Amino acid sequence: MRSRLGGIVAGIVLGLAAGGAAADSASGGMTGEQLYYLLVAEFATMQQEPQLAVLAWREAAKLAPEANVLGRATQVTAQFGDFPDALQLAKRWREAAPGSAEADQFEAALLLTMGQDEQAIQLLQATLARFPNDPKVTLQLAELLVAHGRSGEARRLLIALAGKDPKSAAAYYALGRIDLTEKQPERAIPWLEKALSLRPDWQEAAISLAEAQQATQGPAAALYSIQSFTASHPEATLARQYLAALYLKMGGLTQAYRLYQEMARQNPDDPDIILSLGLMDIGRKDWKSAETALQRARDLAPQSPVPIYYLGRLYEAQDRWAEALQWYQRIHSGPLYPEVELRSARVEYLLGDHDKATEKLRTLAATYPQEAQIPLLEANLLQGSGHLHQALQVTSLALQRMPDQPGLWYAQGAIYEQLKDYPAMEKAMRTVIRLAPDHAQAYNFIGYSLVERHSDLAEAQKLLTKALSLDPDNAEILDSVGWLHHVQGDNKQALEYLQKAHTALPDDAEVSAHLGRVLWSLGRFTDARQVWQSALQKHPDDAALKSDLARQP
Repeated sequence: MRSRLGGIVAGIVLGLAAGGAAADSASGGMTGEQLYYLLVAEFATMQQEPQLAVLAWREAAKLAPEANVLGRATQVTAQFGDFPDALQLAKRWREAAPGSAEADQFEAALLLTMGQDEQAIQLLQATLARFPNDPKVTLQLAELLVAHGRSGEARRLLIALAGKDPKSAAAYYALGRIDLTEKQPERAIPWLEKALSLRPDWQEAAISLAEAQQATQGPAAALYSIQSFTASHPEATLARQYLAALYLKMGGLTQAYRLYQEMARQNPDDPDIILSLGLMDIGRKDWKSAETALQRARDLAPQSPVPIYYLGRLYEAQDRWAEALQWYQRIHSGPLYPEVELRSARVEYLLGDHDKATEKLRTLAATYPQEAQIPLLEANLLQGSGHLHQALQVTSLALQRMPDQPGLWYAQGAIYEQLKDYPAMEKAMRTVIRLAPDHAQAYNFIGYSLVERHSDLAEAQKLLTKALSLDPDNAEILDSVGWLHHVQGDNKQALEYLQKAHTALPDDAEVSAHLGRVLWSLGRFTDARQVWQSALQKHPDDAALKSDLARQP
C-alpha cells in the first residue's frame, strides 16, 4: 500500500519544507498553544516518532487550520502510514487551498492508496477542469486512466498537453509508456526519442527506449542503445542496472558482474547495489564474497529484512540448514514473512523436524488457501523422503481448491511416475499442457518417460520435438532428445545433444551416465570412463554410475 502511494505522490511538489508550516504560521501571529503543538509535531517528525507526530499534527491542524499547516499534517500523517487520517486532513487541506492543485493531487493519491480509484479519477478530472494548464494534474490523471484500462482517454489528454507545451518531455515519455504497455513498441520509439531529445539525461526514458528497441529490433539494438546512454551518463545508476540485466539476459554474466563491481566502487554506501552484487556472488557460488556483500548491505540498511532474507538463502544454497534457519527466524513480519515461513518449513524438514515443518506448512495453507507453492513444497518434501502416497494426497487436496494450477498437476504427475502409474501420470501431464500449452517440461516429462520404457517412441519423438521447440537451450530436454536418439540406435546424433546437455549440467549424474553410455556405444571407452569417474566423484553413492564403471569392452 505504501509503495503505491510513494509511486503516485513522487511527482507531486508539495512545497512544504520541514519546519515550514511552523515558521509560516508563526510569522502570521500565533497563540502559544498553536506554536507549542506545531513545534512538538515537527520535533516528533524529525525524531521519527510516528504516534506522537500524528497526534501532534492532528491537534495542530485543529488549532491552526491554515493551508500550509494542513498540508504538512497531511504529508506527515501519510508518511507514517495512517492513511485514513491523512485522507481526512487532505480533504480539509483542499478546502483551505482552493486555488492550488497540490492538495487535490495528494488527496487523489490517498484515495488510490485506500482503494477508492474511481473517486480519485473523478477528483482529478474536476481538478483538471479547474487547472487545465497544470501538467502535473494531466500526467497524474493520465497515469491513473492507463492503470484502469482507459488508455484512449489518457492518450488524448497527453497529446493535448504536448500540443500546449511542445517541450513537455513528460508528456512524450508517458505516451511512449502507454504504447509499450499496449505492446506497440514501434509506436513508442518516436515518443521516447522525443522525450530524450528534450531531457538527454532522463535514464527512465533511455531504459524505456531500449525496451522498445529490444521488442522491435532485438537485444543487440537495445544493448547498443543503453550502452551509448550510460557511456554519456556514467552516473545513471538505474540505466546501468538495466544494462547489467540485459547482459545477464544475453548470457553475459561476466560483463554484468564487472558492471556491478564498478557501480559498487562508485556507490559504496548504496545498499541496493551492494545487495545485487551479493546476489550475483550467490549465483557464482562465491560464498565468501556473497556473505561480505550481504553483511555490508545489512549494515547499510539495518531496518530492511531483505539482506537478512538473502543471508538465509546464502546458507541454504550451501546446505547449511541450521545457519539458514537462524537468519530466517529474524524476520517476524512484513511482505517477506510468508516466503520466509515457507523456506523455514523446508529447512526444518531437512533438519529432521518433520512435525514442526508440516504444522507450519498447514498453518500457511490455511492462511493462504489459494497459494499453490505451499502444498507444492509439502508434496515435494514428502516425495523426496519416500512418502509418495502422502505426497499424492497433498496434491489431490490442493487441486480440489485450485484445479487450474498447472504446477500442482505437474507435481502430481511426477508422483504418479514414481508410483509407476503411467496412465495417471500421462493424464496429469496432459492436463498441464491443456492449462499451459507452452509448458515445455510437461511435453518433456511424458516423452522421456516413454523413451525410458521403450513405449511408443514415435509419440515420444513428437512430444520431445515440441518441448525442444519451446525451450531449445534447456539441458534436460537436450538430454531427453539425445537419449531418444540413443534408444533409436543413432548414437552420433545422440552424442551431439548429450554433449550440449553435459556442458550445461556437468554435475548431473543422469546426464553423465547417458553421455558415458553413448560414448561407450561409439567405442570411446576411455572417454566414457572419464565422464563416469568424474560424475562418481560428485555422486559417490550413485548405483548406475558404479555399474557403468564396472563395464568391460
